[in-house]
Amino acid sequence: MDNSTFAWVVKAWEWARSHDVPNWIAVAFTAILWPIALFLWQRRKVNGVPGLEVHFANGSITFAGQPFSAIDIQFTNHTGSVVYVSGVRIRGCTNAFPVPVEAARDIAENSYHLKFMNEAGQFVMREVTLQTSASAKTCMPAEAPLSNEFLTYSAPWYGRLLHIRKYFILEYTAMVGTTRHSVATRY
Repeated sequence: MDNSTFAWVVKAWEWARSHDVPNWIAVAFTAILWPIALFLWQRRKVNGVPGLEVHFANGSITFAGQPFSAIDIQFTNHTGSVVYVSGVRIRGCTNAFPVPVEAARDIAENSYHLKFMNEAGQFVMREVTLQTSASAKTCMPAEAPLSNEFLTYSAPWYGRLLHIRKYFILEYTAMVGTTRHSVATRY
């Protein structure tokens, strides 16, 4: 740096110190930026929960007396703790995953809420508690039978990084022990 630039930097620093600017920057950071950062951190969504496995399989479902091909979604608990899964929904379906019009869609959030199967084989439970090594199944109807490409699809690293989906986004809340996870898996 030449002498005039260095002198300008020194004068700017002296002016900032004489007007207490560094303290105001610290106050602004503490009062404004830090609470915003904490708020955003608490609302973040993760891609998955370690030990909570989600598997897809071809399936079928009947509602309104009409059979539909479907995707079976199996949640299996291998976390070592009790897991409470709630609010499972599929949103942001692309043209690669067409959904029948008969499926119940929440128009406010453009999503499909899923229900878990009970002991009688009916999809009626909105949440489920999974003991260690237990499983629960839910189902999502599809327009046509799903291909092997759908079942073997793995999102590329850049797709996960940029939050790009090919088929849909699977969202749910999982309470593992005392830790709450908001999950948004882009598939």
